[in-house]
Amino acid sequence: MAITSLSELFQVAWSDQGFRAEFLANPKAALSQAGVTVPENVELTVLEESDRDIYLVIPTPDKAEEIKPDGDLIAQLIVRAANDEALRQEMMADPRGVILRETGLVIPAETNVSVLQQTPDHTYFVLPRPSQTESSDRELSEAELEQVAGGGWIVPVIKFSIKWCYTIYKTVMNGVKGCLGL
Repeated sequence: MAITSLSELFQVAWSDQGFRAEFLANPKAALSQAGVTVPENVELTVLEESDRDIYLVIPTPDKAEEIKPDGDLIAQLIVRAANDEALRQEMMADPRGVILRETGLVIPAETNVSVLQQTPDHTYFVLPRPSQTESSDRELSEAELEQVAGGGWIVPVIKFSIKWCYTIYKTVMNGVKGCLGL
């Protein structure tokens, strides 16, 4: 099987339990079986989001320059943290507090928020909940496919993850507004 788009990757991960288990346990092997090569020098960690677990990945500063937050407060915060060591360390130590202070977003106490630091040799891939994959059906461009083959696939993944950070943000904010009777 050859995977050429993010939606295909997500659809396979959610519909094929064997692939998903392998993707979570040994992502390089799973991607290799799907026709995607990750360079040997790049460590790849796949994390699975749930209703109670949110993962925010802070990219390297050079990759952060390529992200267009488009009014997304969480994405703006992630880009700022990529370029500000003190903010990044604070965000990793107290994500709820920093998100509240910087965006006004209150994350429910029962939701775990983990902030991870991307490095040139360690990539994090966040596997979203199935309901978040519905509008991710764009195909990867030739340049993105080359990046994947060359280990530079983090940029489309980060862009995609940030898009879903905004979805999470809107969902949580709607819940907060509902609790407040707004």
